[in-house]
Amino acid sequence: MKSIMINPIFPTLPQPVQIPDTETVLIILMYTVFLALTAMIAFLVSQYAAGHFKGNKKKTAFTFIGISVCAVAVLLCFFGCAVSAVQGILFCLLLVYSSYSDIKTRESDDCLAVMIALTAFIGREVTEIPMMLLSAVLITIPMFLVLIICKGKTVGGADVKLTAACGFLLGISRGTVGLMAGLLIGVIANLIIQTKKEKQEGFPLIPYLAVGFMAAYFL
Repeated sequence: MKSIMINPIFPTLPQPVQIPDTETVLIILMYTVFLALTAMIAFLVSQYAAGHFKGNKKKTAFTFIGISVCAVAVLLCFFGCAVSAVQGILFCLLLVYSSYSDIKTRESDDCLAVMIALTAFIGREVTEIPMMLLSAVLITIPMFLVLIICKGKTVGGADVKLTAACGFLLGISRGTVGLMAGLLIGVIANLIIQTKKEKQEGFPLIPYLAVGFMAAYFL
């Protein structure tokens, strides 16, 4: 005799909604705070930069906030809410401002290089300072030689100072990778740009160095 199967009216009960635990909620909240604070600081810096260099405030704000928030999102993925992330955020904001200054005026204030060097002390031991100084010297030598040989036509004093500060922060290995990457990107981009122009012109180098050094920070 065959058994008769009766399908239930409700074959499956709805699964209860899983509520995130306290730790997950705190992490999400901290990440949100990091992103919001970075966006706010980037906005304030962009308004100052646009006013100081007579740029478009809306475009400058969009650029500063977009770059900074994207960089912070990656920093949080790599380091979490750690000291390295805070240092990376400050490093990114200083590089963005230096790049904007170089694009607008072909110059960068010495105070920006000093501020990057001060950022290098975040989370560092006193015993690390000699190696940090050695890194800054070794990373700067190639740029300094190019400055002398080319008589400032290709590389300027601001480029050398920024490179020294970034080498001080990143160390020898990461600083070398960042410098090589930035120079390579700058040369390729310049070749592409110059082919579209009849007259050879100088170009800002700091934005390309900034990309290389910021990428090296994640190594």
